[in-house]
Amino acid sequence: MKFLQLIYILVFAMSFGFLSGCSSDEENTADEEVVVSEDNNDDVDPAGDDDSNNDDSDDGSGDDGDDNTDDGGDDDATSSLLERFVFDENIVIEHSYNTGGCDSPPCDTDEDGLVDIFVNAVPDDMYFSLSEDASELLLECQLDKGRRAEFKQISEGPLTSFSKLELQGVYYDIPNNGVTIAQVHNRGGNSNKPFFRLVLHNDGLETVIRKDPEVSSSDTTFQKEDFPFVDGEDYDLSSLTVVVEKSNGFVHISVEQNGVLVLDESYQPDATTDWVNDNGIANGFYLKAGLYNDDGPHSKNLVVGYSTVVFESNDQ
Repeated sequence: MKFLQLIYILVFAMSFGFLSGCSSDEENTADEEVVVSEDNNDDVDPAGDDDSNNDDSDDGSGDDGDDNTDDGGDDDATSSLLERFVFDENIVIEHSYNTGGCDSPPCDTDEDGLVDIFVNAVPDDMYFSLSEDASELLLECQLDKGRRAEFKQISEGPLTSFSKLELQGVYYDIPNNGVTIAQVHNRGGNSNKPFFRLVLHNDGLETVIRKDPEVSSSDTTFQKEDFPFVDGEDYDLSSLTVVVEKSNGFVHISVEQNGVLVLDESYQPDATTDWVNDNGIANGFYLKAGLYNDDGPHSKNLVVGYSTVVFESNDQ
């Protein structure tokens, strides 16, 4: 019996030692796995790699950074121009006019497209250019070439459809007898006449409504109304914000001078006239804005510097 008890004790002692060894091995394995995991984390530590890359980037920032800054600057400048001057395929710049004011041929009317004008190069035209600091888009109606330099909508539609030109700019060298700076024109049927004109004078603005679309200016009548500038301030010392729009059967015009509303009016043609009754004329309205010296030959170049020009239209 004592012999059997001794055997049981030996077997128990050997089993206990074996189990203790397994437990120790598992703990060591777990420790090694933790260490390996920590080592792997060190190897793939994003912070470590990013810091290293940042050091490399910083070391090269003198060249790469300058290049990126230049590219970004150009992109930013182009983006700014595209935000300030919004055109589409339905608007062009129309300049010159073959009339008595043209002394240096060729004096025919030209139209330059405006889509993507700021993408590859800055516009540089004898009538249409960007100021050196890019603050103004300049339109110039030249003395020896003709009487106009205007943004012109080439699509057209009825007064019930929407088209709008919003412009902010400073007008320079305006003739004493005034100059037309915005129009709702018409090329439908036999009209080829403006229904509405906004005229800039030295001391204020004048709206001109043409009563009859087809007869000559000497035979028709006009509705005219004057709007003086704020405190008699000269037009060339402050910018004017001009919004001309056609929609809902009306022409609407508003003008602000230094944030003060000078003019806010709507005009509708007489329903008994061909502005409304002739289908061709009634569907032929479009917008123009810029400089049109309609009162005869001028004595100096006329210039307007726009800081913003935005054109919108549903006409096709």
